[in-house]
This record gives sequence, C-alpha cells and structure tokens, in this order.
Amino acid sequence: MSETALFIIAIICYLISFALYCIYLSIDKQGFYKYARISNLLGAVFSVIALGIRWHISGHPPLSNMYESMVTLATFIIVIGAFFTSKHPLGLLEAGSSVFAVMMIGVSSLFPSDIKPLIPALQSNWLYLHVSLAFLGESCFAVAFILSYMYCLRRILGQSDGKSNFNNNFEKIACYIVTVGLPIIFIAGMILLALTLKENPKYADKWQIIVYWLICPAIVASVMLSVLTFLFRGSVRKGAEKWLPDDNVLDNLTYKAIALGYPLYTVGGLVFGMIWAYKAWGHYWQWDPKETWALVTFLVYSVYLHVRLARGWSGIWTACLAVAGFSVTLFTLFAVNFLISSLHSYV
Repeated sequence: MSETALFIIAIICYLISFALYCIYLSIDKQGFYKYARISNLLGAVFSVIALGIRWHISGHPPLSNMYESMVTLATFIIVIGAFFTSKHPLGLLEAGSSVFAVMMIGVSSLFPSDIKPLIPALQSNWLYLHVSLAFLGESCFAVAFILSYMYCLRRILGQSDGKSNFNNNFEKIACYIVTVGLPIIFIAGMILLALTLKENPKYADKWQIIVYWLICPAIVASVMLSVLTFLFRGSVRKGAEKWLPDDNVLDNLTYKAIALGYPLYTVGGLVFGMIWAYKAWGHYWQWDPKETWALVTFLVYSVYLHVRLARGWSGIWTACLAVAGFSVTLFTLFAVNFLISSLHSYV
C-alpha cells in the first residue's frame, strides 16, 4: 500500500474518531469513547507506517521539508494527546488532537511530497535530533493549547446553577478573547495567508488547499458551535461539568504539558539547532527570522513557567500565556516560511 493511501486511511480514522468523541460527549456512553480512542490510535499507526515507508525509500527520517514536517507533527500530536489521557479520559482533548492531525495532513498537500536528495546543509545527524525533539516539544505545546482553550471555555460556562467563575471583568474579557476572538483571528489570518499564497507563483495552483482544509472547516465549525451553544446554553452548562474536568485539573494538565514540552523544545529547537547551525554555516546564531521567532517562542514559555513556579500564578492568565505561546509556535512554524525570507525556507 502506498504512503498516500495510508495517510488517507489515517485521515478517515481521525474523522471517525472525532465523530465518536462527539457522540460520547453528547450521550456519555463509555463504549463510544473506547472506540473513538481505538480509531484515533489506529490512525496514528497508519501514519507511522506511512512515515516508515517514506523513511525506507528516502534513506533518512521524514523531517527534511515542510511536507514531512507536517505529517510527522500531526502524528506526534495524536501520540502526545493519547499519552496525556492514558489514565483519565478527556474526550475533548483527544477530539481536538484529531482535528489538528486532519488539518495538518490536509495542509501538507500544499507542499511537494516527492522524495529528493538532501541538500548539503541537511546532511547531518543534527537535523534529526534538532527537528524531532523540537516537534515533540511543539506537540506538547499543542496539547497545552487545547487544554487552555478548554479551561477558558469551562470558566465561561460557569456552574450548573448559573454562577459565574470570574473574579473580575478582566478575567471574563480574557476568556472570551481566547474562546471567541481566537477563532476569528485564526480565520482572518488564514484568509490573509491564502491571499498571499495566491499571488505567489509557487503556490498559485495550490492556495485553495488553505481554503478547503482550514478556512471553510473553521468557519463552519465556529458557526455551528456558536449557534448550538446559544440555543442549548442551559444544557451545555450542565453538561460541561460532565465532559469538562474541574478547573484545577485542566490547569495542572496544561502545566504538565508545558513542563514536558519546554525542555524538549529548548534542547532540540535551540541548543541542537545552534550546534547544527555551527556545523552547517560556521555560526551558532545569525538572527535568522526562524531563529528569532524560535527564541520568542522559548521566551513566552519561559515566562509561563516563571510566573507559574516563582510567582504562583495559575488559572486564566497562565492559560492565556499558554495560548499565546502556541500562537507564536504556529507563526514560527508556518508564517515565517511563507512570509519572510529565511535560511530555513527549505524546511
């Protein structure tokens, strides 16, 4: 079976998994969660097999270009999401990881998938250490993002008796910016990216992929969720206590995800990246746009851990920091490659 066919099967598994998670969250039948989790993991297995086939054919791990990066990162997110729910079921987290995986595999078709010889700068074992550890760290950040979004949603929905979970209006505004404003910002950013790619001859015949795989699904999902939440707001508030864990549980899980991802990203993305840069170009650091934004990502999560551990912050403001950190991570991963000339433009 070909690599492409395996990824298509993986996407189908993720979509089935997402549907089963939605049913599980609606009627609270444990059997649906079990089969949803199996389907999710089965999709990851097919993805791993596809990546293994590509590795065997190319002779190197699938980490050398944007296509390989996207499909590998999608697989890592599923695996990390399953790891964080291995002891306690979190249907929304696993459903969110399924959505991320589907979007990333879909968008990967924007990039050439043909196997080519590695350029000299990539012919180094530091490539595999640098990229694989950085992606594991970014996968943890993705899980932390989903958990933080769930946290802010939980605070907005409040208690089943209608009591608010906010101490002041600033907390309320912050949660609404995350849960409502972020999807709007994401859709606007993707529209801007699609228009930019449309003018680029390299992507002139592929920019519609952004529309089909990101913009349209995001708009449809946002509108449907908004309408359903408004129409059934009473039931949603009562149900939230069943399918959304307690605030402290979500907050602690977010911290654990970032605490795991931070050293992986720091060592892989920055330290090993600098060593590889020295081996390839003779300089540890050149303030290349990719390097600069990787440093910004590191600093945002450094602030998160500092205020969490040294200042004792928790709750809404640390959740907002986790969301901001992943937003910067996505900008570093995608926007820098598309919009800014960089030494890393081939990645």
